[in-house]
Amino acid sequence: MTHRKVDVRSSVASMTYDRLGEDGVKETGPANHRKVIQPGTDEELILHGYKSSACKAFLFYLMTLVSLGMFYLISYWKPHWGLYWKRRKCSLSEADALFLKDSDGQTHVVLVKSETVEAGFPSKYVIFSQCVSSTSIGVQNGASESTHLTEPHHRGVRYFFFQHIKYMWVPEKISFVRVYGYDHSTPISSLLNDFRGFTLQEQMQRQQLYGHNVISVEVKSYGHLLITEILNPFYVFQIASILLWSFDEYYLYATCIFIVSCLSIIVSLYETHKQSQSLHDMVEASNTSTVSVLRSTPDKTTVEVEIITADLVPGDIVVLPSTGCTMPCDAVLISGNAIVNESMLTGESIPVTKTPVTVSEENEIYSVEKHKRHTLFCGTSVIQTRYYGNAQVLAVVVRTGFSTAKGELVRSILYPRPLDFKFYKDAMKFIIFLFFIASIGMSYSVYVYILHKEGFTKTVIRTLDIVTIVVPPSLPAAMTVGTYYAQSRLKKKGIFCISPPRICVSGKTKLVCFDKTGTLTEDGLEVWGVLGIEGSKLGPPIMNVSSIHYTSPLVAALATCHSLTYLNGQLTGDPLDVKMFEATKWELEEPMGDDTQRFDNLIPSLVRPSYTPSSLPLFPSNSSPPPHLPSPPPPPPAPSSVSTPPAHHDTTVSTNYQPAGTTAVMHSVGTHGTGTFSVDDDLAGLQDISLIQQVPYEIGIVRQFPFSSSTQRMSVMVRKLGQQHMDLYAKGAPEVIQSLCQPESLPKDLGSVLTQYTVQGFRVIALAHRTLQTKLLWHAAQRIPRDQVECDLTFLGLLILQNMLKPETTPVICKLQYANIRTVMVTGDNMLTAISVARDCGMIGATDRVLVAKVTPPAPDHPPSLIFEPADTPDIIAQPSSSVNCGSVNVEVSNPKYHLAVNGKAWALICQHFQDHIPRIIAHGTVFARMSPDQKTQLVEELQAIDYIVAMCGDGANDCGALKTAHVGISLSEAEASVAAPFTSHTNNIECVPHIVCEGRCALTTNFSVFKYMALYSIIQFVSVLILYSAYTNLSDPQFLYIDLFIVTVLAVFMGYTGPSLELVVQKPLGNLLGAINLLSILSQIFLVILFQVIAYFYLLKQPWFEPNKPTESGKEDNVVSWETATIFYVSSFQYLTLCVTYSPGQPFRKSMFTNVWLTISLFTMTATTLLMLLCPWSWLMDLMQIKHDSNSYLMFRIALLLIAATHFVISLSTEHIIAHNSTLKKCFQWLRCKREPKNRYKTVLRDVDEDPNWPPVGTPLYGY
Repeated sequence: MTHRKVDVRSSVASMTYDRLGEDGVKETGPANHRKVIQPGTDEELILHGYKSSACKAFLFYLMTLVSLGMFYLISYWKPHWGLYWKRRKCSLSEADALFLKDSDGQTHVVLVKSETVEAGFPSKYVIFSQCVSSTSIGVQNGASESTHLTEPHHRGVRYFFFQHIKYMWVPEKISFVRVYGYDHSTPISSLLNDFRGFTLQEQMQRQQLYGHNVISVEVKSYGHLLITEILNPFYVFQIASILLWSFDEYYLYATCIFIVSCLSIIVSLYETHKQSQSLHDMVEASNTSTVSVLRSTPDKTTVEVEIITADLVPGDIVVLPSTGCTMPCDAVLISGNAIVNESMLTGESIPVTKTPVTVSEENEIYSVEKHKRHTLFCGTSVIQTRYYGNAQVLAVVVRTGFSTAKGELVRSILYPRPLDFKFYKDAMKFIIFLFFIASIGMSYSVYVYILHKEGFTKTVIRTLDIVTIVVPPSLPAAMTVGTYYAQSRLKKKGIFCISPPRICVSGKTKLVCFDKTGTLTEDGLEVWGVLGIEGSKLGPPIMNVSSIHYTSPLVAALATCHSLTYLNGQLTGDPLDVKMFEATKWELEEPMGDDTQRFDNLIPSLVRPSYTPSSLPLFPSNSSPPPHLPSPPPPPPAPSSVSTPPAHHDTTVSTNYQPAGTTAVMHSVGTHGTGTFSVDDDLAGLQDISLIQQVPYEIGIVRQFPFSSSTQRMSVMVRKLGQQHMDLYAKGAPEVIQSLCQPESLPKDLGSVLTQYTVQGFRVIALAHRTLQTKLLWHAAQRIPRDQVECDLTFLGLLILQNMLKPETTPVICKLQYANIRTVMVTGDNMLTAISVARDCGMIGATDRVLVAKVTPPAPDHPPSLIFEPADTPDIIAQPSSSVNCGSVNVEVSNPKYHLAVNGKAWALICQHFQDHIPRIIAHGTVFARMSPDQKTQLVEELQAIDYIVAMCGDGANDCGALKTAHVGISLSEAEASVAAPFTSHTNNIECVPHIVCEGRCALTTNFSVFKYMALYSIIQFVSVLILYSAYTNLSDPQFLYIDLFIVTVLAVFMGYTGPSLELVVQKPLGNLLGAINLLSILSQIFLVILFQVIAYFYLLKQPWFEPNKPTESGKEDNVVSWETATIFYVSSFQYLTLCVTYSPGQPFRKSMFTNVWLTISLFTMTATTLLMLLCPWSWLMDLMQIKHDSNSYLMFRIALLLIAATHFVISLSTEHIIAHNSTLKKCFQWLRCKREPKNRYKTVLRDVDEDPNWPPVGTPLYGY
């Protein structure tokens, strides 16, 4: 389709707009100049409208010409400045450019585009304009006062792209809005009924709206990258410096720096291009494949056509192949099932089964998070699809391109969120401080050269040269050297990081949240036993589940209540379900046919005992049936195999599925399930027990209600062969199942037995059953809402599973606690189980007390209340909170070693009614159980609010939100890069946590050290040059090269190569570059540098043989071969080596400097070379370096210079050691600053809690609002 560009701004310019801004304050600019879209979300944008101004543009380009391009360069670095200089403010309806400010405070400039659209384009985005003929005599706002002819309407749209997301202008809202697919505000009923395949014209119109379904990462050419790199402020500064040195006739030095800069640019271009190509290759595969979709034809029929995936649009109906595929978009299943590997998205390597949305959910609004069990995400691998007989597996496309899950991953890599890390801010402030120092030096330089009556050109050049010395061009690069090496070391350990700045943040980690299952404990669970009901109590544990009679409802629940399936002959599904089903020793039989034809809801999967029931008595010999077991079922008929009937046609289908020993029967199914399910009367009426025993005991799984973390349960509707009714079996969290059961079916000792097992760390699952109405038919079963059948259940018993700690868990927890890093468990499991695991792994000490939060919701006669009870109180689970007798609890809370435990329900009530007490609860909270994914995220945010640097470690499945919210998110996954977290560890245990923290501490220490070294390097050279300027001389080219390239650059590169300490300590690295300790360190070393250079210089002046250097004639070069130059060169060279050792700390955060082989060799080589030049001044070497020498004289003077350098070495190391490791000094600084309150809010909270005798509220409830 050809799109004709038009200017549609004039058609909306005349609209009347509200002159108030979003916050109700009158704007100073034009009406509707500013707008806030998506307020309060991570995608919040503040828009400001600008349009071209010919006058301002002319002035801008004139100033660019006058300033030799400097204005243009500044506008390139600061696009919003260029926007102000070239455009003027206007309303958003007129804007051709926008100034954006995102939720992180970052500013951006985007251009607004316009284009025409055809009839049929979504009308809410269309701007209508019309051309009026010349016969009209009075036209205003496109309307004439007289009769006139008008041409047809022109349809146009306006939009802009921001970080690959499209925003369209909506005239009614007088604002831009983000273009969403069908993942927002779309009813499930619409997904089921409104999409039958687009026509080609409809598809093209939607493609114009949504764009192509591509996730493209542009791989820029080397030429483009070269220009971008050269225009970087760092290289612009380098180019200016090289030109300046050339004017000053430092040709050799300028040439070497030019070569080094070129090599640096080449390496940078190669790495950038390689990374872009790698990311491009990762996402490009899905852009070039094909997919089958349904298309409507003019005669109202639907055909299947194959198109390239780039042409997919939201609303398309995708036909998923039986052999599987890689999803090119986000889509919702509307028919059939799919088995999907979502490791790219969640880090969970276990395949999951996706089921279609059903009519029972048609009143719900589709949500990607809520309905993810029905959603196929872009980039995930569909292993197999299974469909209804000859029907197709269909899915409705809801999101395409960068709006998909895979697109979000790529966007998070391309546009990482900025970190509010103080180190980077302080570094910029320090660079500004260096510019201030440079200005002082420039002033002194001007004074000296005027005093010496030097020429204007030389004075200007030497004055500007001070800037290149004080602010070294390599300083910004040196700030990241530690991070680069740390990232490389982590990669070798199987830990991948997609956000390198997070490495430094991890070094300040103060608290780590852990998921439990799969993170602290093993993924697999072992069935320990089951407890059935005997009378009104729970019976003894049965260790061998298969020994229970096959007709027991308890066994039926264990054998059917799962979502298992066979994949390539392997039983696949949730590990808990696999262990539970294997314990029964039953068999799962899916319908006949290959793997792709099994999931017809009218051909149920069957489960049966693996042994032959006909060979067994109904009950074991010498035993009577348990009281809770039903009588033997009547002889069942054979199962039928039928196809799913179309939604609007009556169907009578026969079967060809005929198990051995059974008789095939006919089933008649009416429209919408209103027909009857008939059974052969003769077979149903048989009473011959021998015939009964020939019919297998089988249960067909009619429908599954999948497990979700929000409901904390799953259930299945089943039918025993030969019975006229269906049954429902449910399993889930004991407290959830308990609330769904009839009170009279609950055993009296449920609470005490449950506590008995959970406090020992067992995972306990409750089982329940319900007999459904006989009139409930097959089709009705597929439509009935979940809530209508998951009620009035009969409690069956408990399944006890053993979840062992991983062997690495306890040592890691102990290591973190030894380093004074808090550990917190955030799990969806049972409270007492979580507490037990916390004790076993060392989060909670053996003698520590645990208090569980109990919250009573508000009622008409009393407000909400909060109280804490000991965790071993039996009635915590069994009794509702309102009936707990708190007065009888006697807990000694004066012992500071107590931990608070909160479950999900209590957390929700606390957040609603006790918000002021949240900081106190989380400051002492160690176990948070039964937490939903959203609550995990909320907890992390609350911990961050009291100034904890929070790390979160989980398996990525239900922890994605918390992993992305935490400062340091660590996903245990096999994926190299996961959308779940900045860090991804291939090692499936928590050993990666101390590795990341150690590397973070090492990187932070290294970055500080290298930064301080580079800053001192510039100060040393700055002092040297100023001294030499006053002596009518300067360092020579070879001397500058020796210092800058062979000493400073080599040492700065290898300083960061020192690895991290293998031990975590209580002490944490400094995070404030401008803190008192760091500033004192830098200032003290500056003082020592100046002191010893001045001492050396004055010692030279006192020598009787010394003849001062004389000024050269105007226009001639300075005499650089002088004793002043030689003295300052020798002393300063040793100072560079001294400060490298001073700023190469080892323990406690890094290994010893001597383990860094390359740095040690470099230091030894540079020291030996400098000593050689000082003590053995060979003539050829001295001539090469342009150093004044006399081989046979002044040996004592040379030895004195060596003693000066050695004295500086000793005092520098001692001073740094005293400053860095003196706690008294730190306290003095706090006293001088009158620091009375702790810096971090959580310390204030802990102090207030310790001083409050009434906290935590034990025995006396705390009332909320």
